Amino acid sequence: MKSLKPKERILNVAMTLFHQQGYNSTGVNQIIEEAAVARASFYQHYKSKEDLALAYLNNRHTQWFEGLRKKVAEEKKSNNQILAAFDYLADMNSKENYKGCAFLNMMSEIQANNTRIYDIIQNHKKQVEYFFEDLIDTPEKSFLVYMLFESCMIESQVHRNQDYITKTKDLLKSKNLI
Repeated sequence: MKSLKPKERILNVAMTLFHQQGYNSTGVNQIIEEAAVARASFYQHYKSKEDLALAYLNNRHTQWFEGLRKKVAEEKKSNNQILAAFDYLADMNSKENYKGCAFLNMMSEIQANNTRIYDIIQNHKKQVEYFFEDLIDTPEKSFLVYMLFESCMIESQVHRNQDYITKTKDLLKSKNLI
């Protein structure tokens, strides 16, 4: 990691710590230490911990959607693409040990009047909804699938397993909802 520039090291460390420990449980001093940067370097790149949180969420959004689009692109049929989106969610659960949605986790830790962070969170969720609108031919079905997707994300975090994802995929197939 030393070969990375200080700004990249700071963001990489924050990406790990915010997601593993939570935003409020991660201090600037820990980030500085683990990124092996000077305090002045941290504040040169990020004026505050909140500014780092904004960079974290924007980076997470980009990475998450790149992975989702890649997984869905492996399938040709729309129905299979929808199921692949749920597979991506299961893959992320396994990879990240059921840590859940980084955006919802962050939202649970910030003040309701923090509009800068809330705007990013709301935008991310809108983009997920739009993603399903692009895959599914009717607004009602796309909204239903989006809500099921979001519910699966939460339930798999709560129960620390893939059962809700599997049940939802089976339901979508058996009831011809997709």
